[in-house]
Amino acid sequence: MPARTVEIPVSLPWGRRGEPDVGAVSRELRLLWIIEEVRQQRLGAGKGAELADVPRAAFMRILGEHGVPVIDYSVDDLDRELRVLGLG
Repeated sequence: MPARTVEIPVSLPWGRRGEPDVGAVSRELRLLWIIEEVRQQRLGAGKGAELADVPRAAFMRILGEHGVPVIDYSVDDLDRELRVLGLG
């Protein structure tokens, strides 16, 4: 996969002395990007977990922590399914 470079100003208020841990910032930005791709429905949860290099269940928990629904099923779709099954 091609990589991109993002420059982050060292002068940002990191909350501790010295420069930030570049590796940690890089991992966090990558995870946040993947989460947003799933939120925008450009990636599924399975592919997101793969790209984040975490187990699917752990990634689903992370999505929940960021307010991203793991199951994106509308009320209308549910009603339709229930009617088809004779339950609605």
